[in-house]
Amino acid sequence: MARELRVIIYAGKGGVGKTSVAAATALRSARMGHRTIVMSTDSAHSLSDSLEVQLSGEIRNIEDNLDAIEVDVIHELETRWKEVQTYISDFLRSQGLGEINAKEMTVWPGMELMSALFYVWDFYENKTYDVVILDTAPTAETLRLLSFP
Repeated sequence: MARELRVIIYAGKGGVGKTSVAAATALRSARMGHRTIVMSTDSAHSLSDSLEVQLSGEIRNIEDNLDAIEVDVIHELETRWKEVQTYISDFLRSQGLGEINAKEMTVWPGMELMSALFYVWDFYENKTYDVVILDTAPTAETLRLLSFP
């Protein structure tokens, strides 16, 4: 039987312990033998502090079965821009607008959130992980993440 990808999302208002619980869940999941990644979409980037390792926009191995990443908007622009550009272009065309020029685009609110969805899709398609844990930004930002199709 094929293993399915489990996605666990920690959401809520700021300062309630989402990052601490996400880090603890990730450690437990990995130590139970599940290939696990914990991702932070919060621009505060406190997952590094919780895991006591330096994280960036690149996936980093923390220990056996555990990887982590703090989604970084600048890194995403440099490495995944084509996917973002395609998504935006397709969406705007579907709304009746003409082609857009990627060079005219700048960093826009919610880009970290959309990038996280690209990662989750990649992990699902490539069967990279068994468990994806999302440590989200405070509620308003997370609602934007969950509203993407």
